[in-house]
Amino acid sequence: MQGYPGQGYPGQGYPGQGYGAPGQPAQGLPQPQAQPQAPAGKGKTALFVVLGLVVLLAVGAGTAWFVAGGGSGSGSGGGPGGGEGVWAVPLASADSMDFTQGLAFASWLTDKSVIRVQRDGVLAYDLASGKRAWGAPSPGDQLCGATAELANGKGAVAYGSDQLCDHLAGVDVTTGKITWKIKIPAEKSRLANSLNVPQIMSAGDIAVVYANDVLSGYQVSNGAKKWTARLPDGCHIKDVNAAPARVALLLDCTFEGSGNFVQALDPKSGAPKWRYKMGDFSLMALMLSADPVIVRQEDGDKNTFTALDDRGGKLSEFTTGKVDMLAMNTVAFVDGLFEQRRYAVHGDRLYLMTFPENVPGKARSGDKALAFDLKTGKQVWESSGTQPTMLNPVRADDHGLLALEAGDWRDLPPRLVRLDAATGKAAEVATLPMEYGTEGDDARVFERNGAVVIVPWTPVAVKHAVVYVQTKES
Repeated sequence: MQGYPGQGYPGQGYPGQGYGAPGQPAQGLPQPQAQPQAPAGKGKTALFVVLGLVVLLAVGAGTAWFVAGGGSGSGSGGGPGGGEGVWAVPLASADSMDFTQGLAFASWLTDKSVIRVQRDGVLAYDLASGKRAWGAPSPGDQLCGATAELANGKGAVAYGSDQLCDHLAGVDVTTGKITWKIKIPAEKSRLANSLNVPQIMSAGDIAVVYANDVLSGYQVSNGAKKWTARLPDGCHIKDVNAAPARVALLLDCTFEGSGNFVQALDPKSGAPKWRYKMGDFSLMALMLSADPVIVRQEDGDKNTFTALDDRGGKLSEFTTGKVDMLAMNTVAFVDGLFEQRRYAVHGDRLYLMTFPENVPGKARSGDKALAFDLKTGKQVWESSGTQPTMLNPVRADDHGLLALEAGDWRDLPPRLVRLDAATGKAAEVATLPMEYGTEGDDARVFERNGAVVIVPWTPVAVKHAVVYVQTKES
């Protein structure tokens, strides 16, 4: 399993859906006043929230298109962000302080398109041109979740009203069609203007959904419910993760006197496979990875990681200093998302990021990568040769870790770098245009055959919904 480091429109909305033109409010919604462009510094976001600008929040209720039509470069040069093999789709809600509007629930990459799942629909862009390939509007008032990965060209999305996210639907990314719809467990938020969404995970061709304290598996191809987990009396799920090999739970059974466990389930049937007894869970305990199974627990500035093998035996347990476990895809007033974090796994190697620190004299943060051997628990290296900016893992393989240096649109262009598996030393793969600096900070980043695709998770401090840069010369 790899951690994340793993989304256009014509000028009109969907016919009959009440959508406005790109970047414009839908009919019947309050007309928000124009706001200044959100500055690039993340620290400003909290200030905006404190100042009460989140009154613009309008979860659901027939939202407008949030992304303008087509890429600005369209692969043929000209226009802002243009150039041969370079295009970008502007984020129409970039000026809004309602950060839920531009939130991406998932992004998927196929051979021909990059697909963004956002609140008002599922949107596909042609990789060659940046033009919209297709768009599927939400079957309900809004979308509110999605599988992180595709299975045989199909994905699942959650949808519902502005108060209840209670349905699941299938999407065929070849045709852009909604292929099935079912109802799922859900609950309303107890907070005003807030939405509880289901935690949706990918386990091969099974969408694992955790909502309203119910964990179930659904066939992505047709929506058939395959199983619902049966937990021992007095036990509850503290955290859950999934992979094609297994569903892994942190199971808290202290109420019934049994203690705490890691519980593995078969993703096809939901049947229990093995159980590993653990000590007390910390408040911030996470099931970081399901394949391999890695549990993370926080105690002040220290983090303890427990790695288990495929049979539930302990591989290693090791403690690190403060590392970055902040979610990249969360915004205020949306609770329950399957959180995407800054880490990667390949074989027996776990890659973590140091906790971000302010870069002296710059309005940005920077970090380093750390590599750990899961068999021994020992740190192998700390990265060197990287620029003073945030690293976003793209993927890990036998050669090491491919990562995007987010850069800064003011003075530091983003770079694609490879951190050597043995030494952690950075080697530049490609430099991206400076204007896309910070776009890859909190984003899902893909790389394929020299093409770098950046899909920001949140609209905080970004201007684009999708950025495409072909780094190889034709």
